[in-house]
This record gives sequence, structure tokens and C-alpha cells, in this order.
Amino acid sequence: MKETSGKEEGEHPPAVMGKLNRSAILVIVGIILLFSIAVMAVLVAPGFADSTWTTPSSSYQVQMYEIADPQTYMSSVSRETDKLQYVHHLKQDVTLLGFKESKDLQIIAGAELEKYITRDGDPELKLTSRLLMLRDPEGSLRAEAERLQKKWQQEKQEREARASKEEKLKPIQHQVLELYDPGVQEAFSIDLLGGIFQDWVDKEFKILDGSLPQRYPLEGGFVYVLNPREFRITLTREGDEECWRYDAGGRPVKDLAELKSPLLGFHSRQELISLGEEIYAIEGCWYCHTDQTRTLIGDVVLNGTDVYPAPPSSANEFIYQKVTFPGTRRIGPDLSREGVNRPSREWHQAHFWSPKTAVVGSIMPAFQHFFDQDPRRKGKPSMGIPNIRFEAIYQYMMTKGTRITPPTQAWWLGQDSIKTKERIEGQRLGLRRGS
Repeated sequence: MKETSGKEEGEHPPAVMGKLNRSAILVIVGIILLFSIAVMAVLVAPGFADSTWTTPSSSYQVQMYEIADPQTYMSSVSRETDKLQYVHHLKQDVTLLGFKESKDLQIIAGAELEKYITRDGDPELKLTSRLLMLRDPEGSLRAEAERLQKKWQQEKQEREARASKEEKLKPIQHQVLELYDPGVQEAFSIDLLGGIFQDWVDKEFKILDGSLPQRYPLEGGFVYVLNPREFRITLTREGDEECWRYDAGGRPVKDLAELKSPLLGFHSRQELISLGEEIYAIEGCWYCHTDQTRTLIGDVVLNGTDVYPAPPSSANEFIYQKVTFPGTRRIGPDLSREGVNRPSREWHQAHFWSPKTAVVGSIMPAFQHFFDQDPRRKGKPSMGIPNIRFEAIYQYMMTKGTRITPPTQAWWLGQDSIKTKERIEGQRLGLRRGS
């Protein structure tokens, strides 16, 4: 009996091991199954559930990220100033250009280039992918420009003579520029405004070339560069350091390599936005700030106004980001419409340097490592000079809310394409009925 029971006892361990092996296999299979479900839910299912999750919110969004950002460059004018220089990279048969007159600008050109000019009062904007630029008149056209300036000066004197002593005439600075062909395949134009919004047209325009460059969509509106003037520089020295400054009479930048060289230090807006997203993650901004306008009345009014409520966030707003930060904690305000609500670069400089000074009661820490000390100042500076960290986080923040729809269809102009105001009124009506 003892021997028999001993054999039976010896047979139990293999049975237990078999059960353990089966359990391990089931666990592994379960993990693989759960992982597969997660992948399907994140990558595959959204395309079937709602195509707008993976479809750009507008043609404007696509063109800003894929066309405007990679060809818009910026750099500090010098290492001792916080002012930026904005430059467009223009390419023959690639960049759309427009040459439009205004009340204070007249464009003159030779007979062959006249067709590219949109005169003041013309019903349609003319666009071209031929690389042309504007400059101060030269050669035979200089005399024509002088004649026009004398004519405007005479008209100004006549208006002043007719005006009463109490009447104040608005000063107008008339300018005459020549449209010319630089004869190159690529060039750089200066953007004196340096705005967040690109020049955009979606009606009353025509493409003179007959067909669009391949990277532009076939329908909707188009981003373009208005009245480009060549970006020229003069090299100077400050002590032992070689520097540069913008000079309309200087030499043109040779190529993209020189523009991005350590001396000039230009970075594309695309590069800065990508770096800004990384800085946003590294600095933990997502811990205190959400990046989503919810469908609540408070959210759409807080991120807009009662008259022009901001649209609730949708998944397609974030398709050009590597990581999205919707967040759940609002220790600080929501940032999903920051580019519209606070576009001022100066405000953001003051806020990152000293949040408590810019916003009374703020508990946000200072980010003074976003600034460099001005070597000309002695002692503790009142504010440092923004470095690439600040420029990157600022450019990233300016994408928030500004690219959902084109500027001509923007919600802050009353273009309520997703019926936000109707939702608000419906919710309010429901609340009143519930009470």
C-alpha cells in the first residue's frame, strides 16, 4: 500500500506542471489578443467609425502644414534683439504668387509681365507659379515711377488746399514698385508682417498658368505669397563677431544652405512647430493644461465669445501632431484655441518670463530657460532674449485653433460651419425646460 501510494504521490507534480503550462499559454494568448484589439481600436476602427477622425479639417490646414510651414523661415535679426525676420522660400513652378495693387501701391512692369498684375479694383486676384518679384523701379521704368510720384504729390497738395482747417487728412504713403523676372529657379522674399495667418484666397481668383503645382489640392482655396520682395542682406562686424542685417540694397542669399547656416540661423516654421511639440511634452505643460474644447457651453464660450463661440475640438485638428495632449486637468486654462485668443508674441514673452506678473494669481512656474541673457546689460536683466526654445513653443501654440478652417471662414468671423451656436441655444433651451 505504501509503495502504491508513493507512486500515486509521485505522479501529481507532472499534472500540476501541465496545468501551469496551460495557464501560461492562456495568459500569453490573452495578452496577444488584448494587444491586437488595442491596435485595431486605435489604428483601424477609427477609419470605419468616423472618417473625419483621420481626414484633415480643411484644405487650409493641409496647405499650412504641408506647403506654408516648410517654406516659411525665421531668425533673430541679431543675437542681441528679440525681433524676428520672416522669409518665404520661393520656387519656380511650385510657389503660388500674387501681385496686387492697393490705394497706396502701384505696380509697373514691361508689356510681357503686365498680365500678372491685379490692378486695384479688379474683381479677380491673379495667381501664378512663375517666379516673379517686386523691386524699386530700375532702368526705363524709373522715369515712369518718378512721374507717378509727382502726380500723387500734386493731388495731395490739391486735397490739402481744398480741406478745411478742422479737417484732418489721413496721410498716405504712395509707393511704386516694378514687377520683374529674376531669372532664377528659387529665391527668398521678406515677410515684413510675419503673421501667423498665411495669405489665403478661396473665391474671385484665377490661376494664370492653367494648372496648379502638384502639391496643391484641386479644389478649395489656396495659400499664396502676396507681393514678394527679395530678401537681401549686408554682412557686418561687431567686434570680432560677423553679423548680418536686412538691407534692400544688399546682396541676395545664395541658397537654402546659407539661409540655414550658423551665421544667419534661420529655421523653418515646420521645424520649430515640431520642436515646440517636443518641448510641450518635456516641460510637462500637458499636466496643467488641457488641449480640448469640450462640447459644454462654458468651453465654447470661454475659448471664444458669446457671439462667436469656439467650435468644440475634433480629432482631425490633431492629425499633424506626433502626440496629442487632450488632458483632463485644468489647473491652468485650456490651450486648444490659444493661437486665436492670444496671438501676441510679446504677451507670451512676458508670460513665460514671469507668469505672476503677466497674469495676477498665476501659479505657473517661470520658464526663464526659454531666454538668453543680453550681454549688453549689466546686472540682472528685466527680461532675457527669447531663444529657440521660446520660438518653438510659441510657434507650436500659434497652431492652436488657427487651422481648423480658412481665415475667410473662421468661427471668430461668425462662420459657424459646425453649428456651435445652435448647439448652445439647444442646450440652454434644454436647461430652461429642465428647471
